[in-house]
Amino acid sequence: MKKRAILFLAALAIGIGAWAQNPAENASLESGYVRVGEIQSISRNNVGASSFLFPSGDKLVTGLHSSISDEEFLGGLKAVNSLYSQIDYNLVSYGWKGARGFHTLEIGAKVNYGLSVPKEIFQILKTGTAQSPYDLSSLRAFGNVYGEIAYGYSLPLGDNFSVGGRVKLLAGLNSADVLTRRLNLTTTEDQYIIDLDADIDLTNRDKKAGTDDEGYLDYSSFSGKGKLGVPTGGGLAMDLGLVWKPFDGFTLSASVLDIGGILWYYGNAGTSSGSYTFEGLKDLTTEEMEQDKIMAKINEVGQEILAVVKPKAVDGRFKFKALPLNANMNASYEMPFWRNLSVDASGLYTGYSFCAPYWEARGGLSLNFPGIAHLGLSAGGGAYGFVYGAKGSVEFQSFRLYAAYENGIGGVIPYEDIPLKANNNCLLIGLLYLIK
Repeated sequence: MKKRAILFLAALAIGIGAWAQNPAENASLESGYVRVGEIQSISRNNVGASSFLFPSGDKLVTGLHSSISDEEFLGGLKAVNSLYSQIDYNLVSYGWKGARGFHTLEIGAKVNYGLSVPKEIFQILKTGTAQSPYDLSSLRAFGNVYGEIAYGYSLPLGDNFSVGGRVKLLAGLNSADVLTRRLNLTTTEDQYIIDLDADIDLTNRDKKAGTDDEGYLDYSSFSGKGKLGVPTGGGLAMDLGLVWKPFDGFTLSASVLDIGGILWYYGNAGTSSGSYTFEGLKDLTTEEMEQDKIMAKINEVGQEILAVVKPKAVDGRFKFKALPLNANMNASYEMPFWRNLSVDASGLYTGYSFCAPYWEARGGLSLNFPGIAHLGLSAGGGAYGFVYGAKGSVEFQSFRLYAAYENGIGGVIPYEDIPLKANNNCLLIGLLYLIK
């Protein structure tokens, strides 16, 4: 029964632990496993739709509408308003017991993308020439798709301590990146003047963006047969972790994940440097909650900006992009009067290269019934406010089906799934088979 409980808890750590992915947690496993089809989705935004949409009578309008005061609109925004999303797909993982430690081999793919917009942009749209010039250099947008092959090894050091590591070979598939080194904006009543120094990069070895007679990139025109599966970058990353059990019933674990990054080759590269003018977004309002009208106006202005701020084509170039760094710490104590119940505490830190880091701390309770099921609940606070979560798994013979969900309070726009408040939304689903 004790061995079965260890197997169950270790399997749960592998499954739910993909939330934290501490490589040292495998050290207590006595048998191998196969995990297939695990999907993890992460979406974080430090400002929600309610900061941009406001009731006006029986309708919704944007914060740029004349009926919404400057204080009401701008007071709900951050210095840098950011969005980050990530999707991890684990195709297959295999773990086996070695002579001393435990080995793992994993194959998967990841997609991540993000956007950061300085508050001053919205201030300009709302107040016009109230202040000028503005430094908007924190504007950034990117998206990456890459594959991952990982080898991990965990080793027990005595009865109460274990360490582990994981080395990951990264194959970049596609990347897009807009990076501003300098973006100063001066406004007048009639136009906006941009002083810009920025790079616009797209990966693709086989598909080239067109250029006009003056050598400016035309991203609406491509030649060649670009393929998503052709590698356009390569890199390495590693994970490190430890698990310590200083006394009976108490477990402390910590890990640092994704130390490393990818060297991308941007075959379609452009640089914009100079002074440009355009009219802006002053007329953007909405009398109805119809997203297509809002997006049509934004698209119209976007086309205007691209027509003015033309990137000059340059030769393909290499750039190193670091992965978001994750640090985790977890503690769990089994109640001596009932070992099936434990009190938990956890902390998380994620460092980004394009916006402010995300952090949170939470406490919770877990119920564990070996051979049947596991359930955990948690709540706490973080960079974006209150967060809560639930995780669980069910066991049938050698199979473990597990899932976890985390969110913040605030709801979403009906039928659109757009968060109304600053939000940390995470979902994990997976299936594991223990090789006994």
